[in-house]
Amino acid sequence: MLLLFATLLTAQESEISAKISVLKTKIELAKKGERLKLMDSLSNLVKNQLTLHYDSLVSYTIAYALVLDSLNMAANNTADLIYYYNSIVRKPKEGLRLFKDFLGKTINVKSNHALARLYLNGADSYFFNEKPEEALRTYEISRTFALKAKDERILGFVNLYTGQVYESIDNSYEAVQNYKNAYTFFKKVKDTFNILSVKNSLANLYTKNAFYKEAKLERDEAIVLAKKSNRNRNLVYLYFNASEDYKRIGNIKEGTRNLLEAIEINKTIEQDAYLHPILVCKIIIAYAEGKRIDKAVKYIKEIENNIELYNNKANKAYYLEALKNVTFAKRDYQKSLKFAREHLDLIGKGREQEEILNAEKFLSKVYKALGDKTNAYYHLNNYYSLKDSIYDIQKVKILTYYQTLYETGKRDLKIKEQKENISLLDARNKVKNQWLIFTSTGLISFFAFILLIRSINSAKKRQKSEEIYAQNLIMTQEKERVRLARELHDGVGQKLMLLTKRTKMYTDLDLISLSESTLDELRTISQAIHPPAIEALGLTAALEAMINGVDKHTAIFFTNDIENIDNVLSEESELHLYRIIQEVLNNIVKHANANATYITIKKNNKLINITIEDNGKGFDFVKELNKNVSLGMKTLNERAKIIKSNLEITTKLNKGTVVKLIIPV
Repeated sequence: MLLLFATLLTAQESEISAKISVLKTKIELAKKGERLKLMDSLSNLVKNQLTLHYDSLVSYTIAYALVLDSLNMAANNTADLIYYYNSIVRKPKEGLRLFKDFLGKTINVKSNHALARLYLNGADSYFFNEKPEEALRTYEISRTFALKAKDERILGFVNLYTGQVYESIDNSYEAVQNYKNAYTFFKKVKDTFNILSVKNSLANLYTKNAFYKEAKLERDEAIVLAKKSNRNRNLVYLYFNASEDYKRIGNIKEGTRNLLEAIEINKTIEQDAYLHPILVCKIIIAYAEGKRIDKAVKYIKEIENNIELYNNKANKAYYLEALKNVTFAKRDYQKSLKFAREHLDLIGKGREQEEILNAEKFLSKVYKALGDKTNAYYHLNNYYSLKDSIYDIQKVKILTYYQTLYETGKRDLKIKEQKENISLLDARNKVKNQWLIFTSTGLISFFAFILLIRSINSAKKRQKSEEIYAQNLIMTQEKERVRLARELHDGVGQKLMLLTKRTKMYTDLDLISLSESTLDELRTISQAIHPPAIEALGLTAALEAMINGVDKHTAIFFTNDIENIDNVLSEESELHLYRIIQEVLNNIVKHANANATYITIKKNNKLINITIEDNGKGFDFVKELNKNVSLGMKTLNERAKIIKSNLEITTKLNKGTVVKLIIPV
């Protein structure tokens, strides 16, 4: 064994060669426990160094530790070697083999810290070998030992890596929860590097699910922290990812600004060659899209002076994307077409769907500029087909996320209600003791109350008159809406339908699209004025259609649980109920700034219970109700009174809003 050590280390020439030489001499002279400590020190000295034969050295350290029954040291070094195989030399199969071999030994490791590290890196091996279920089970074992060891840093890693596994299997809810837990642990131990890793993972996950506001919040916090701790490499990636998000939402100006930040910071980093060509190509694209080719000249010259770097396998796609955008901005459409075709052919071989989507859209734009409507339509159709596919997948992910959030909220609410019931039982005993006091106080209050009756009755009469006037006004408006909707449908609608049919006889795609969209808009307006779906489909189906329509045309995701309430209310009450829900949804879309809305409609023999809950910014209910301009809120109250129902609105600033409506049947 010692001879092999000497053979491996004799030829090494490095700045640590002197230390290696000293340790080698000491190892040759030492025995048993002292020798093992020196071998462990040597393994740590050359840890993760491929040229210094780290894997061979640490393997002999592990073997000798097992011979001397130093099991904790053997477990720790095995964990290190598994990490080396997983992350340094990218051989996770070797890491998994080593992990299983070690577990197969009949040994009793007592150190919870060593076992936590061993199972953590073993779980990584499962994950890198695309075995997520085994990875999750093994991370849980690591968590158990880390809790026993009270090691918050390892607990941070367990949560971070568990979050990555859940993200890989599209379980965004569990991924977010684990990332947030990881952040808490890393913050406790002041591990800045891994705090930034968590923030970046959260931001990227939010971006994948189109939660751009949440992604920006996480990324902005990470940027502040990275600046304070002078972590420029992290800053480059954070600014670059921010620029990509701004591009996705169409903010070219901010996207360009963030790219320039990334480029300037990247200049301060040694060995910046990996990301620099990508940044250069991206800034050229940004300037081309913003029609500012003059700004891109110096970057274009940089590419021309180092063309081999940009023409290699790693950077070719970014280079072609830059070329096609520059030539298009210069109106050299034939060259732009050539580069665009090359780019699509290249990225079509295993690149991400978002890149293919944008490439199809760009080709459609080039063909349109060339006057080739057939190919323009072909690639535009490819774009929309792929976009719908991506959107559907993305929507399922987000719906699953919010559904899980909703179910978790329901569970927590149930637990809260159970605790409140226990508190209520205690309160009843107190009420009995206080009853005598309240009775005597009540007698005194009674005489004062009599004096107020006349003024209260007078106020009620005034209020009743105002309510009758408001309700009559609402009924008159509904009648006028019915008349106007019929005129739009039977008059203007029929003419537009005839116009649409005639335009389809021609090949002008823009004219066809305009006529069809105008007809759709007219139908939408007509249906908004008076919903024909109630008479045609019944109230339940009409409500579902309205909710699905709002869901389809907004970024808000709806979860609904609606029981059949057809033929329970009068036609007039059905219309008022439809209008109430319509007004609430309009308020959510316009004012709530919400990501998700939950709607439930339940019916029993006596009541219909309706709840509409959003996770938006909320508002000051009393303040809004007292505003003269708050006609929508007052109309809601009047419609609720017309159908003799109880309307309750619960809201707090930045805490969302819950609207409850109870209707007697």
